[in-house]
Amino acid sequence: MHPLDLEQERIRLDREITFFHFKKAQRIVDRALRQARQQKESFFSNYFTGQYYIVREQYDHALRFFFRALSLRPKDGCTYNDIALCYAELGDYDQAERFFDEGLTKDRDCPALYHNKGWFLNLLGQHKQASLCFHKALELEKDRPESLYSLADSCYCLGDYKSAKKYFSRAASLLKGKSAYMTREVHRRLKDINS
Repeated sequence: MHPLDLEQERIRLDREITFFHFKKAQRIVDRALRQARQQKESFFSNYFTGQYYIVREQYDHALRFFFRALSLRPKDGCTYNDIALCYAELGDYDQAERFFDEGLTKDRDCPALYHNKGWFLNLLGQHKQASLCFHKALELEKDRPESLYSLADSCYCLGDYKSAKKYFSRAASLLKGKSAYMTREVHRRLKDINS
């Protein structure tokens, strides 16, 4: 068996969690964590242990390991992203915002960081600011279906149904075969806009 590219596994893992494929996410975590431990990769051992706890929704435990990973790679955007997400899930929105912002000052090339800050801002009802984050994520990765979906949602909440329809339609074409749940949601939302 060939060794895994642990950086690529992080990207795959983020996508599977975003698409609500938690069993696939767990398999990625298990394989990546096993390899990281075998290779004595301290950063990835801590990072994927944090992910192990995220998949189990034990965010307080995940934070301990993400902070260890961050001490080994202090500019890692993905780790800042996951720390911020843990704080958001724990309801500590001030800390979540702090880590999203700090992460973006350290790593401006992490589409997941922009996307998830947008998700967070949408959660807070700050749809206009959220849309700016989704646009930035799409500048870095133009065919990122989850960012298109979320941008469409921001536009919808702002009453811009024409843009919402455009972005939902683009997301629908990119989501085909990737996420049954998100595909159903896109079609439901498009039907709502068209009625």
